[in-house]
Amino acid sequence: MRPRTPRRAKEWALVIGAFMFSVALATPGRSALSSGGLAFPIGERLTYTISWTSYLVAGEMTLAVKARGHFFDRSGVHLELRAATVGPVRTLVKALDEQWVSYVDPKTWLPYRVEHSRREGDRRTDLTILLDHRRGIARLSTGRTIAISPETRDVVAFLYHLRTLPLRPGDRHRFSLLSERRRFLVHADVGARTAIETRLGRFEAIEIALRVEAVGEKAAETPRLRLWLSLDERRVPVMITAEDGLGEIRVELVDMATGATVSREPSVGSPAAFSLVERAR
Repeated sequence: MRPRTPRRAKEWALVIGAFMFSVALATPGRSALSSGGLAFPIGERLTYTISWTSYLVAGEMTLAVKARGHFFDRSGVHLELRAATVGPVRTLVKALDEQWVSYVDPKTWLPYRVEHSRREGDRRTDLTILLDHRRGIARLSTGRTIAISPETRDVVAFLYHLRTLPLRPGDRHRFSLLSERRRFLVHADVGARTAIETRLGRFEAIEIALRVEAVGEKAAETPRLRLWLSLDERRVPVMITAEDGLGEIRVELVDMATGATVSREPSVGSPAAFSLVERAR
């Protein structure tokens, strides 16, 4: 029975790290992107550690605005989320790597193509999702289709869209999310403003409590999720926590780079090739 706990902890730390960012909300309201401008500079990269019970660093995650250009016959912005186990968890438990690539419309910030790859030890799985919001359908590379709402977003586009929205203490929302092969509803309560200490420094931030439920499935207990966004104009996600029977899992900002110059190289593989008009180098 003992091996079950570290394996489960590893999977929670990495998958929740990526998933908690994914559930970072979408809304049908107006956003700062309605004018067609980009709220985030090409080349922005945010790096996070994923820790379990406050002391074991189980993984690392990066969020990046990779490029703006013409992708798959459409104008778009290339966003990327990567996560990987590190240290003793990677060597003693199992190597796990996740990559989400999202191509979003620069005016609506809605994704039209999502690519997800997962490598767990020697096993690799890949999935491509094409989203047609006008027809309300997401087509998976497996041949399956999923009904979506006009505002459904994927795991990466959700987070960036959230950063453009006015979030007021006391607001309550319900949002739509497509993650891999399932749809989720996300219930969000916007909390108070507070100061958050991270390894990168002190941030004034606003807290958002999240509750997730799968569409069309029986209700199941999910970890308590909390997200903090900085109160400055960039609205950077500075910390995310999840609490369940295993303790607290924390995703904490440790490095931030803006524009064409970046300070660190991502720790997980290279992205798939694509044509660029603008690219962070």
